[in-house]
Formats: sequence, structure tokens, C-alpha cells
Amino acid sequence: MKNIVYYIAIATVLLFASCASELDTEPSGSQVSDEQLGELIKENADLVLAPMMQGAVNYMHTGNRQATTNDRGFMVWNLGMDLQGNDMVLTKLTNWFADEYMFESIRAQTNAYTADRWYCYYKIVYQSNQILDLIPDDVTGKALVYKAQALTYRALAYYYLMCVYQDDYMHGGKDKAGVPLYLTVEGAKGRTPSTEVYSTITTDLQNAIALFEQEGYDPKSSTADIDQTVANMVLARVALTTGDYTTAANAAGAVISAGYSLMNEEQYTTSGFQSTSLPETIWGYTWAASTSLGNRSFASFMSITAVDNANNKGIYMAIDDQLYNQIAATDYRKKNFNATETTVGEFTYPAYSNVKFNTPTYEADEIYMRLSEAYLLKAEAEARGGNSSAAQQTLYDLVSKRDSGYAKSSNTGEALLKEIFLQSRIELWGEGHEFFTNKRFNVGVDRTASSNHTHKLVKAAGKEFTYQIPLSIELNSNPYINAADQNPL
Repeated sequence: MKNIVYYIAIATVLLFASCASELDTEPSGSQVSDEQLGELIKENADLVLAPMMQGAVNYMHTGNRQATTNDRGFMVWNLGMDLQGNDMVLTKLTNWFADEYMFESIRAQTNAYTADRWYCYYKIVYQSNQILDLIPDDVTGKALVYKAQALTYRALAYYYLMCVYQDDYMHGGKDKAGVPLYLTVEGAKGRTPSTEVYSTITTDLQNAIALFEQEGYDPKSSTADIDQTVANMVLARVALTTGDYTTAANAAGAVISAGYSLMNEEQYTTSGFQSTSLPETIWGYTWAASTSLGNRSFASFMSITAVDNANNKGIYMAIDDQLYNQIAATDYRKKNFNATETTVGEFTYPAYSNVKFNTPTYEADEIYMRLSEAYLLKAEAEARGGNSSAAQQTLYDLVSKRDSGYAKSSNTGEALLKEIFLQSRIELWGEGHEFFTNKRFNVGVDRTASSNHTHKLVKAAGKEFTYQIPLSIELNSNPYINAADQNPL
């Protein structure tokens, strides 16, 4: 096959210029065949794949569809999703995220928001497939690490696509159409059955973990790269979503045993949760001037100090009072929220406003995954799998570190799952999990009893949390998906 690839362009020419003598290969203008790239990857995978993988992962921080203010990077995407729940309060309705918070037709096929999420997740799929397409089947060594990273990255994107664009697997989504499944860079396809999409995600993650282990990859060498702990975390989420509770518990357990440590009270209450040097950080973005988003970053929306540097003009993210009141007085996680209206200098922060993500400037790291989630996933998987005693112990191992007054639970069945759900809401508040956890637990939104939600509403669990496939960028251009294939509004 002599297909010509252009997407590496000048970088590839420079690479060949520097190592042509080693490979006895001459550069040919600005065009390089995939066979030539395959040979180069066999000789030195880092030269081709390292910049491609780095560029792909950088998209987690900088990615967007149309360069709008509230569409910049993974943490900001997930902030918009969090606001479609019970636990996060937008303190004024003039913020960039007001439409998401008020459910203003955001899931409709004509809305830009549903197009944004579709585009950004599929961009990750495309980037991953570019890398995978280049890696020959007979490679060895470091190239297999890049293959594992690309498989994991693609699986992550498909997990989010399935969570957003189809009903929860265990609550009606299993027998429905999933999203188009692309395992190579190719033309348009129709919707793939949900079972096939999830089966492929699971296989890709298991293969990635095996490759990481085979190559002896150090999961703690860097918090900026994708490794087996990232793959295991995604696998735990996927397996829990699809009802494979043994796999979920084992994958989450592998993360817990990888050598990360839970934060202590000082770290938890003063770090701002935006430092990749924290002992819980599994994967994240380390701030750099070259990739800084300035006042469009996650910190600019979440940190009360950074907000008052001018971006949101006194509009803060707060915790729902009902959830705040369920945090025990002996639990230091309560310190991450202002109990009452608080004035600091010229600024007045409303009651329940968060200081969890308080950093002095926009120039902050971002944590995509941290250890606490693994404990919660493991406990949930054990509880759903009928092993209440194991779930009680796993939950205790986490919560007792946060709450000096916490006694190991004696709950079983639904009561135990409700306790795990509550602890997930408290522990992971604002980190981009609520929308997805709510779908897995089949929980809707009901803000009517809240004292501080600025927009009260009720949304039943189910289709209200399943987005339509975007009209502008998919239905209008994909001949294999038509109106009959659309998710109901």
C-alpha cells in the first residue's frame, strides 16, 4: 500500500532529515508514505509517535470546537456537565454556563452544546486512530506503549460518547443503538449497537493494560501521560456501567495498589485541587505558558480568587445546601465550602460558595483523575456484586481518612449503595463526575427543596440526560444516520 499521509507534514520531513542516514531512506518532498513511517516507528518510535501522542493529550486541555469561552478543554467540558445536576449551584444566571445549568435545550440536535461534545470526543477518537493506523502489527518495544496509550485514549472518548449520547446501559441503553464506532481513520458509518461499542472499549482497555505491563511501563513516571492506572480507571468505569462488577472491582483495585496516596487534611483543604504534584494525582495537565488558556481555563471559573481577577465578575460555583448539610461536622471536606456569606476585602462570597478549587490565578494545573475515585468505584462494584462486607471496608478506607467520626458502615443492599452514592457526591464534587454518576444510578434532578439553587427544576432520570446526535456536524453530513436513528427529544 502506498497511501500518502500529510498530517505529520513538516515535522516528518525534519525527522527524516535527521535520521535518513540511519534508515538509508531519503526524504521525498513533503510527502511520506505510511510504509516509510512504519519503518521509522520500528527504528525509533519516539521520533514519530511522541509528538503525535503529546499533541493528542494536549487536546484534553486546549480542545474545543468553535473557540467559545466555555468550551475549552476536558475539565471545562465536564464543568458544563456537572451543572446539569443537583449538587453544583451557579450563583447568578448571567454566567457563560447558564444554558447548561438551566437545561436550555442543550441536548437538542440543533443546539451548539450537543455539537461541541460530539465533536470534541470524536476528535480524540480521530487522533487516537491516526496513531494506531501508523503502528505496524509487528512492532516491539516502546511503540507498544504508544499503542497502549492510543487504545486507552480512544476508549476514554468512546466511554464519554456512550454516556452522553445513549441511555445508561443498565437502564435501557443496552439494547439500543450506540455511536458510530471507528477503529481506523475512515469515512462515515452508522450507529453501532451499544453492546458492540462497549465490548470494543473493554477489549481495547484490557489489551492496553496487558501491553503496559508487558513493557514494564512505570505508572508513576509522570502524571502527564496515559498509563495502566489511567486504563484501569477507565475500565473500572466502563465495567461498572455495563454490570461487570468483578472486572470493575479488580480494575479499581489495581489503581489503589499502584502506589498513590490519599491526600491528608492540609492537602485536601488548601491545595485548590489543581496541582499534579498532589499524591492522589493519577493523570492531569501541568500548567505551561505555551498551553495556558488564561481566563478561559477551568480555574478561571472555579476559583473564587481567580474569578475576582475579572473573568466572571462575582459569579461563583457553590454547593447545594442540601448536600452541604449532609457532610458531617467531623468531616474536613466541609471546609472546602463557605458555610455563610463571607467578605474578603472588596469581595463578598455567597453562602456555600466553594473554596475547594481556590487558586490565586488562572495559571493552575488540572487533575483529570485521582485516587479517591478508584475507592468509590471499587466500593460500588463490590456492593452491586453482592459483597457488602468488602464494599463497607473499601468505603471505610476512604471516608475514615476524611471524617474522624466516620464508623464503618453496616448497611447492605440499596442502603449501602445510597451511602456510596452520597460519598461520591461529597468527595468528587466539582470534578466532572456527577452527570455520569447520576446516569449510572438512574437519578434525575430535583432542586425544588434547595435554599440556594438559583434555578429550581425537576428532570426525571432517563431521556432528559441523553443528548441528541447533532444535526449540523453529523446528521447533515453522514448518509448512514438519518432522522429515524435520532435519539428522542
